[in-house]
Amino acid sequence: MTPEYPRWRWPQLVLANLAIIAVYVGTVQMSRALDLPPGYASPLFPAAGVGLALAVVAGSAVMPGIALGGLLLYLYMGSLDPSVPRQATLLFSIIAMIGETLQAWLGAALFRRFVRPALDSPRDVGRFLLLAPIICLISAVVAVPPLYWLGMIEPEMRTSTWLSWWAGDTLGVLLAAPLTWIVCAPPRPLWRYRARIVAAPLLLAAAAVVLTYQQAVHWETDQQLGKFRLQAQQAADLMQAEFSEHQRFVDTVARTLGDTGQTLTEQKLQRIASDYIDDRTDIQGIDWAVRVEDDDRAAFEAWARTHVDPGYEIRDVTPDGKIVRAAARARYLPLLYTTSVNNPLLHGLDFYGESGRRNAITKMVRTGRPAATRPLRLVTTGQPGMVLFRGVGPLGELPAGAIIVAIDADHLVRRAAARAGLTEFDYSLDDVTEPARVLPVTSTAWSAEPRGQHDVRLAFADRRYLLRMAPSAAFLANPHGWASWSVLTGGLLLTGLLGALLLLMSGERARIEALVGERTARLRDREARLQAILNNAADAIFTVDATGVVISANAATEALFGYPATHLPGLPFVALVPAPGAEEAPRLLSRLAHAQPEERELKGINARGDVFPLSIAVSRVQLGPEHIFVCILRDLTEQRRSQERIYKLAHHDTLTGLENRFALNERLELQLAHARRTGEPVAVLFIDLDHFKKINDSYGHAAGDRLLVSAAHRMQDLLRDVDTLGRLGGDEFVIVLGGPLTPDSVTAIAVRVVQALTEPYQFDDMTVHSGASVGVALFPADGQDAATLLRHADTAMYSAKREGRGNFQFFSPAMNAATHEHLLLENRMWTALENNGFDLHLQAQVQLATGRVIGAEVLLRWYDEELGSVEPQRFIPVAEESGLILPLGDWVLARTMQLLAEWQDEGLGALRLAVNLSARQFSGGALLGRLDQLLQQHRIDPSRLELEITETAAMRDPESTRLLLRQLRARGFRLAIDDFGTGYSSLAYLKLFAIDRIKIDRGFVKDIETNPNDANIVAATISLAHSLGLAVVAEGVETHAQWGFLREKRGDEAQGFLFARPMPEAQFRDFIRERAQVPGM
Repeated sequence: MTPEYPRWRWPQLVLANLAIIAVYVGTVQMSRALDLPPGYASPLFPAAGVGLALAVVAGSAVMPGIALGGLLLYLYMGSLDPSVPRQATLLFSIIAMIGETLQAWLGAALFRRFVRPALDSPRDVGRFLLLAPIICLISAVVAVPPLYWLGMIEPEMRTSTWLSWWAGDTLGVLLAAPLTWIVCAPPRPLWRYRARIVAAPLLLAAAAVVLTYQQAVHWETDQQLGKFRLQAQQAADLMQAEFSEHQRFVDTVARTLGDTGQTLTEQKLQRIASDYIDDRTDIQGIDWAVRVEDDDRAAFEAWARTHVDPGYEIRDVTPDGKIVRAAARARYLPLLYTTSVNNPLLHGLDFYGESGRRNAITKMVRTGRPAATRPLRLVTTGQPGMVLFRGVGPLGELPAGAIIVAIDADHLVRRAAARAGLTEFDYSLDDVTEPARVLPVTSTAWSAEPRGQHDVRLAFADRRYLLRMAPSAAFLANPHGWASWSVLTGGLLLTGLLGALLLLMSGERARIEALVGERTARLRDREARLQAILNNAADAIFTVDATGVVISANAATEALFGYPATHLPGLPFVALVPAPGAEEAPRLLSRLAHAQPEERELKGINARGDVFPLSIAVSRVQLGPEHIFVCILRDLTEQRRSQERIYKLAHHDTLTGLENRFALNERLELQLAHARRTGEPVAVLFIDLDHFKKINDSYGHAAGDRLLVSAAHRMQDLLRDVDTLGRLGGDEFVIVLGGPLTPDSVTAIAVRVVQALTEPYQFDDMTVHSGASVGVALFPADGQDAATLLRHADTAMYSAKREGRGNFQFFSPAMNAATHEHLLLENRMWTALENNGFDLHLQAQVQLATGRVIGAEVLLRWYDEELGSVEPQRFIPVAEESGLILPLGDWVLARTMQLLAEWQDEGLGALRLAVNLSARQFSGGALLGRLDQLLQQHRIDPSRLELEITETAAMRDPESTRLLLRQLRARGFRLAIDDFGTGYSSLAYLKLFAIDRIKIDRGFVKDIETNPNDANIVAATISLAHSLGLAVVAEGVETHAQWGFLREKRGDEAQGFLFARPMPEAQFRDFIRERAQVPGM
């Protein structure tokens, strides 16, 4: 099939060629806005559609315009990338031009062969949709491979570029070809008709898709920048953590050396450094430098040449980076040992000879803390970085030695960025310690105001740094990916299909006219079906004339009003739905047709005369010169009942039927507002049932629910009509007392509540005993608003619980102060734990027979800058109540094992340490795993760590205790029962517990000289323990008489002020050395 196309005259052909060139040039900016990286392919290329459409209509005479337009376009696109050689751009442009021209020529031939110009049948439209993507394969196949061969795109971009190129041409043909044919294709009457129904929707849809695509790209870019800022902040946090870790490392090494009086050997330095450096690529070396006076220089160099390096001498670094022998001066701080293998000339490098390093050393000497240099070039690699110093020796003079860490700044930044998952970025790191003098440290290529820049300030020793990070160009290119491309391509494809649909619809115009008669008949049938549907509708439907008289009604009206539907026509509408205020029916219906939903609820009257709520929707329908009203009515009776049920559920407790928290707060606010106006007092009683959790767990939730309901009924029986009772949740209730009140009357009510709730509860064959603690707050004395009164009543309730439950307390400011102190201690303890503000003190434990020190008990101490020294009996209960006891106990365990590891290195391996475990720590379930982790970390002998639990904690769940003690014993730990004699332990369980010793509480030891009962208890305890194979430790030994008594009764060990008071770790080391009790000391 070869359809006839009219021949164009030469002026038309010239105009067509110029138009094609103009389209190619004019679409450059639009295509660039939609391009995916690297920018050679656009998902929408209208020029392909315009060229193909004109080639179909005008023939091969328009090929010069297509070739020249394509060549200009691709030359311009190639010139936008300065990294691409001009020869490559020219070669690619020629090849792409050939592909573009070949595609238009072959496509025109196929369209002329298989598609009729009118495109007025489903077959022709289908062929158009099928041929478009097939033809557009040509340009993509010809042009994209040279992009890769010429190095203009990366290998991973081949597939995406090819798909984008093919999709852009295909969508360009689907969208632009029909628009072009509207201007010039035959038959002209049909295509001119399509200008209105095809062109406008197609252009609007394409514009909407492009705008959506731009929004998607903007969203993706914002997402990518947000991701970058998050990763940049993570990288900065990791850098700050690395800085802090370096400071802690040098500080720990220096303190260890300073405390022990030791010096570093090369082997010890290598061991310490290898353990620390691990995968830290930013550390270029860890060095040890020593102080040398000028008088000792020759002897020192001779010694170093013998023991360190045959070529060793004290050296300086010249300004141009050369290493030369150091000039004579009063003193030196030369490098003795180093872990760096990059430059053997580092040996002897005098850190005191160069001003930058000397300034850092001077600051280190003055402050006694680690100090960092200004930015410098590292001697080992020549890369930018900084050097961290920490001296070993007394404050105020050049140290006898210094531990030194050289840090490569570029590696530091990149390692932190890699750990944060950041790879494509630019950065700069500047030293801003002196704001007036910013010192660059290191950077990549950095623009003046990079997009998405993220600035973070960092601290390292005494220096301050500004880290600036910004996404690289490659990073910013990533957002324009498949998501936005899919939005654009999918939207344009749908737009193209819309165009095809519009073409098909417009081509069917004649056929539609032929079917008008048939459709008219179908309309009549549809009306009959519509009436049947109306009769089966659930809602009542009326038609009412302009005077307000019913014309018709469906079957549902009978169920609603009770009248047969056939009797309703001719009845006034207001007889069924009375108008408010005697409003006339036409005016009422006109108003309802424009009313809001809440204004459409009226009252209806049924055949029995009952009034019921209903909703009505009215539509005014124009029928020629007249109009009618269509009314849809629905019964609201059930809906109103449901609303009432919902309100009750929203404002009342489902279990007890009392007002819930929301309703109670509303009621209390209203009561307070009334009290403010009248001056009457208001009392708030906060009630908490005693032992509720125990009852709930022991007897089941059903019993707990019955207890709550019964308690609510008892309290309701005590209250007046003006009082309010509500349930906040759980076992907490609130009573709001109104009307005339006095403290005595409130006291009387509180007493009655406590007494009523203390009475036993009888549930079937089960008797349950509970009780209540009540807190009372009064308005206006204890608070001006509902939240304050409830909080103060709650505080008073907890005070009542602390007083022994089963009573009530009025709120007082002292309670608030106690609560404030509790919160203050809790917050300060969290801060102390985070900032390493707790200390361990050690109290020696000795053998009673010899007085020899065999270990110590670990005691927790806390000194706060604001609170001063806080006694354990003051902060430990707060820690236990707040849950802080778990991380606090974990810190004590970790520090104790670290201390044992240090003692092991110092030759104090024979000593043991005893740590007291809290009840929550012992029963928490995580103890074994944490101990295994700490053992693996510190590599200590577990028998040197004794874990103590109190007798009370052990007997809370004896079977669980027995199992856990066996598991701890299997790991090698020593185990002890602390404060023995103060609890209620069973001798049977004591025999089964896998323990090593028991500790006699100091309460029995202190009076053994004067109290025969205490003396007999201590003697019996020692005898009992020995009969069970257990050792005995006596606490609180303060006199020689006590010591003698315990030795006489064959006690094993003791601790107390007689032997040593609790002391810090360092003082304990001195104490041990003075006693000289440990072999090898």
